[in-house]
Amino acid sequence: MRTIVVGDIHGCYTELLQLGAKVEITDEDCLISLGDIVDRGADSVKVYNFLKNRPNTIVLMGNHERKHLRQTLSYSQEIVKLQFGAHYPEFLEWVSHLPYYYETDAAILVHAAVENGIPIEKQREEVLCGCNAGEKYLEKQYGSTYWSQLYTGAKPVIFGHHVVGDNPLIIEQKAYGIDTGACHGGRLTALILPSFEIVQVQSPQDYWKEEIVKWQLPVMMAKPWSSYKWDKIQAICDEFKNSPNVELSAFIMEKEQWMHNLLALAPKIIFKVEERLAELISTYGADDFKKPARCFSYATLLYKVNVSNLTSEFLQQTLPTPDKWLQVMTELGIYF
Repeated sequence: MRTIVVGDIHGCYTELLQLGAKVEITDEDCLISLGDIVDRGADSVKVYNFLKNRPNTIVLMGNHERKHLRQTLSYSQEIVKLQFGAHYPEFLEWVSHLPYYYETDAAILVHAAVENGIPIEKQREEVLCGCNAGEKYLEKQYGSTYWSQLYTGAKPVIFGHHVVGDNPLIIEQKAYGIDTGACHGGRLTALILPSFEIVQVQSPQDYWKEEIVKWQLPVMMAKPWSSYKWDKIQAICDEFKNSPNVELSAFIMEKEQWMHNLLALAPKIIFKVEERLAELISTYGADDFKKPARCFSYATLLYKVNVSNLTSEFLQQTLPTPDKWLQVMTELGIYF
């Protein structure tokens, strides 16, 4: 039985199948992915389904899987979340069980790195998977020297994570870096154990460059706009409203106008709050209205009106998101 170790796949499903055919993989062969199976490429869902359903297959935790698991989503993760749709929670559940390392008789396999002199089972997870915290930790430990240059363990380490060029980074019997940038128009690389034979297939194009443009509008449309703070909404609008993507630019300008239309209702909100305060004082008195006022989500506004003028600026600070703004509008009987 062979162990076939594959570098960062990043949604390159066609190349994964081509690589399997090139190494003449059989059901008896153990297929091990070093992680980062999703994001950037065009077919993350297909790669996930293939690896999840193939017998005798192990997938390690990469920093991209960990980003999904911890919901620290950047653009490439937002795309994949949309691609999975209703199956995204299922994917997250599967990811939560991925191991951070795997050891064979011939080698130690990790996504990103190991700290020299530490047994594999005691390594930091953030180092093994290459998340930002792990990268910073290694930088603090080793400075500008890359960890593989300092590794002195008895077994070689096979890793991915950092694109090393078209060909693997090989420090004979010490370290083998096999992320060769498949999603960027590079190659998808396999290392076969125990022979340490290298097999590669070439990607025909830079998939990530295409995905960046293709998914701009869907990702923007899926953003939780109503939960964003006003300044974040404005910052996004400023960044994208002059986009050469006409549809994206039009959508962003609609969102900016939506925000301005909401904020333009500040005088109505102020009038209604003042009106509600007068009703409370009339019912409970100037000294006793505060306790019943607590049941309103806009109690802070009532207290503010009682002591000074309520301004639009104070409204935006107290109701910092469209969700909160709309909630108060609804309670005051103002419809948008």
